[in-house]
Parts: sequence; structure tokens; C-alpha cells
Amino acid sequence: MRILYEKLIVIGNRLAGLFFRVLVVFKREGIKGTSAIMRNRLAQNRIIRNVIEHQNIVEQAPVVSIILPVFNALPFTRECIHSLSREAHHIKCEIIVVDNASTDHTSDWLKEESKRNPSLKIFAMRKNTGFGPAVNYGLRQSRGEFIVLLNNDTIVSRGWLKSLIVALEKDPSIGIASPVTNYVGEGAQIDEDAKELTADIDMIDQYAERIEDRSDLLYEPNRLVFFCVLLRRELIDLIGDLDEGYEKGNFEDDDYCLRARMAGYRLAIVRNSFVYHHGSATFKSNRISHSEYMEKNRVRFYKKAGRIAVTVRQRSPVGKVKRYQISVILRTKDRPLLLKRALASLANQTFRDFEVVLVNDGGEDVSYLTQEFRSQFPINYIYNEISKGRTFAINLGGQSSKGNWMSYLDDDDILYPWHLEALFQATNNGARKFIYSDYNRALFLDEKKITPEILMGTIPWEYSREELLIQNNIPIHTWFYARECAERIGLWDESLDRMEDYEYLLRLSGNYPFHHVKKVTCEYRYYVNSSNSIYTDRSKTLAAYETIYQRYPVEDYISQVRRQEVLIMISAQIRKIEKIQEGIGIKISREEAIRDIIRLVAGI
Repeated sequence: MRILYEKLIVIGNRLAGLFFRVLVVFKREGIKGTSAIMRNRLAQNRIIRNVIEHQNIVEQAPVVSIILPVFNALPFTRECIHSLSREAHHIKCEIIVVDNASTDHTSDWLKEESKRNPSLKIFAMRKNTGFGPAVNYGLRQSRGEFIVLLNNDTIVSRGWLKSLIVALEKDPSIGIASPVTNYVGEGAQIDEDAKELTADIDMIDQYAERIEDRSDLLYEPNRLVFFCVLLRRELIDLIGDLDEGYEKGNFEDDDYCLRARMAGYRLAIVRNSFVYHHGSATFKSNRISHSEYMEKNRVRFYKKAGRIAVTVRQRSPVGKVKRYQISVILRTKDRPLLLKRALASLANQTFRDFEVVLVNDGGEDVSYLTQEFRSQFPINYIYNEISKGRTFAINLGGQSSKGNWMSYLDDDDILYPWHLEALFQATNNGARKFIYSDYNRALFLDEKKITPEILMGTIPWEYSREELLIQNNIPIHTWFYARECAERIGLWDESLDRMEDYEYLLRLSGNYPFHHVKKVTCEYRYYVNSSNSIYTDRSKTLAAYETIYQRYPVEDYISQVRRQEVLIMISAQIRKIEKIQEGIGIKISREEAIRDIIRLVAGI
């Protein structure tokens, strides 16, 4: 009663004060003046009240929005959300669950759980939209400064989120960060010691405690698997949503990481943050086949990556240094349009510490192109007015280069933006001397087009000296090797005008082990309306093989037989090519003939 009495006294005093102020204004302003002043005061009070309410909303906004797409697989979802709820007291989070029209008991459980867990927000889709659209819907509902994209087949450890946030706060260049995990297919996100870890939350927490003192980050050149990643809000504002053109949850992460890199952000793996991953649980529990959509999505992504690679855009120039880390040696002759694309793919590299040595071997002068790209990277342009041969040109480029590492590019091929960074990172601080990557093959019907008619991957080749003695499986623009190798091996053999790269590889492999980077980093291109030495003058190729086989003999019978099979195959190709060429203008057009020859020789 006493408290109520005191409140009534306060209210009465306020009313009396208000009445006194109104009376004073009335005596001074009259009825019209008083009503105008009162209207203004009321409007001001509404503005102040709206500002206060807005401030309260801002204060209540979460630091992190965790977006969790789900489709059935309730046991995994339940386990994941329970592990997430443990961190809510330490970092203000909202958990946005996008239910992709689950048909089991997921929806009912989520409704009940949201009553107990105020940080949980449930959005039910009318149909299964797929991973990308579900994530994008969640992004539009999110309010956090940071965004986590999380698979529902995960169990997060204590402290996982804090470690990710600390990494982004320490390094503003990081746009996307990932924890380490026990399973993610392959790649640096896997923590080797965690591979045998079971889905026991206590054991997961114990493992997280073991690694919490790690302080190093791993910077990833091109891709983080989005089983669990932390993104900056400003990155999403800048490059937008996930591309919804990929079906059933494959390659959206490759795509988004590429766009982040092109926007200037880095990808990082935070080695003291751990999240357990069951791996493809939604696909397995719902009997969805990865392979059914994988190739379609892969082609879509690499076509997009190829277009991005050859798009000319202005970037800040690299400062001059006495010696660059990498020299890229580029041969060209009378293909200015294709050369421009090759140079653009260099300008778009995420690794910038390189020089380009461009050797024009007897073609039209392309100094105007060098001027266009000189602001993007240093170019040493060498112009032979009279052709001196492709092998002479590559030797001239090598002798004129200054980088610690050597790389190559022909004018009709391109490098994906992560090529140089991925290979340079694989040197393991110089411990590995020769490195090579995987590549795609692309067929263009017209060199004016920027999207290939056909894009195919190649079977990754694991290095074997014995296999290399049979034939070459790694084209020149996949190579990356230390200058000391060139100094030891010497110049390329200028007596060879075909297969000179194969002979050089055999010399290198006799002195250095080869390291395989299991990433597709570049594109071997074929143009129907442009020549390519791999399918022109196959008789020269045959002669070069015979010379190399004589120079590097093999002792075992099986290798000898396999070499003979290669020579027989090339001889058969030569006869078929001659027959195709005989039909030009009679049975088929020149373009159709070249298309058939490419299919015969390159298998594309």
C-alpha cells in the first residue's frame, strides 16, 4: 500500500506540473497558440519514443546469425541445435532454421523447441528449394554482424564460434573463415588427428580443448567447403547471395569463395576452432545422389570461373621489386584476341607477386596489349620480328625471367584466378621443387565466344616416373618449379619443335620428385577456328615421340610394348586426319573437319 501511495503522489505531482505549464502557455499564447505548441510537443515525444525504440532494437540485435537449412534427418538436426544452444550465453546469437519442407517429424520438433529456446527462429518452406535458396532465405531474415552457414549434420564444440570471430576481428582481409573438422571430403579443413573422432559431444569438447592454444591460420587459395563457415556481413552486402543455379547443394561454396576472392577478401581456416561433421547426412538419409548433379554443377562453375578469369578489370598496380616470386613465361604469335584473354587471366590472379615475360615469336606486334596490362602487372615484352621457333622462344623467355619460381602459359589457354596462389602455397616454403596441378579441357566453336561449347575435366594423374616415360599427362601451364631446377637442368632442346615440353619434363623428373596439387587451376582450350599444335602436323608429333623414346630408353618389356602402342595410336590418328582433310569442301566444311580432328586427338 505504501508503494502504491508513493506512486500516486508522483503521478499527481507530474499532472500538477503539466497543468501549471499549460496554464502559463495559455496566458501568453491564447487558445490557438497553446494548441499548436501542444501538437508540436506531442510530435516531438513520438519522435523521441521512436528513436528510443530504434535504439533498443539496435541494442538487441544479435552479434551472429546462424543459418541452418534442414530437410528431414531429425536426429542430426536435434543434436546440432542442442550443441549450438550451449554458446547462446556467451555470444548473442540468433539461430535461423530454414525447414525445406521436411516430411518426417522435424517440423513438429522445431515448433516445440522454439518455445523453449528464444534464440531459435523457424521458417518453414512450402517445398524443398535446395541448399542455396534455403540459405539465401535465411540471409534475408538475418540481423547479425557475422553470419554462420552451418550444415545440420554437425556438432559444434565449446568455444568454436569465439575463435572464428576473433580471427575475423584480427585480420580485416578475411571474408570467410572455417573451423577445422574431422570430415569434409578432402582439403586443409580436415584436422588429421580428428579423423577417428566419434560423434560424442564430450569427446568433441575434449578435442576442442586440446587444440585451443593453436594460434596460426591457414589461408586457402580458392575454396572452403561450406559445412560450417563464418562470413562478414559486409561481404554479403558486397557480393550478394549464393548462386541458386546449382542443383542439390554442390559448388555453391566454390562459386561464393571465388566471388569473395575477386572482391579482395581472403579465405582462412581457423585451426583452434573445431566442429564435428558427420558428412553428407542429409543426402544419405534422404537417398539423394551427389553424382547425379555433380558434373552438371561442376561444368556450370568452371564456365563461370573461366568467364571471370578473362574479364578485363582494373586492379591496383603492384609495386616494383628487384626480384618477383614468380615468372610467368608466355609465348604468342598472331592470336591477339586469345592473348588478351590469357593476359586478363593473369591480371585476375589472387596472388600478385609475379612478372610476365611475353615472347612474341614473329607475329604482329602486340605492344598495345602490353600497354593495356602494364598497370596490372610488370611485363617484359620481347618481340622477334622474324620467327625463331617455339622452343627458342621459351628459352628466351626463361633466360629473361627473374622470378624465384617459373610458370608457363600459352596464348590460347587461361589460368583460373587461384592458379598461382594454389601452386605457390604448395611449395611448402621451398621444400618442394616441382609442382603440378589438374586442369580442364574446353572446346570453343568460335574464338569470339567466352563460354565454351564443351567443358570437361581430366582424370587426375598421380606422378610416376615409369608412367611419364610412356607419355606426358601434364600440360605446360600446370607446371610450377623452382628456378634452381632450370639452372641445373639447362635449356630446352631447340632441335625439337614438338613435344619439347615432354623431353624437358623427363630431364626434370630424373632429378626432382614431382608434387601433385589436387586442384583444378587452369584450362586447356581448343578453338575450332584457330590452330593448335596438338592436332596439326601430327606427323611432327610422331617424329618427336620417336626421338624422345630413343633418347630415354626403357628396359622392361611392358614399357616397351606400351610405347609401341602410343606410336601405333598416333600413326592411326595421322591416317584418320588425312581422310578427314580429304573430305573438306566435299563432305564436310573446314570447321566440321577440325571439330572431328579435335575429338579424335583430344577426346573432347
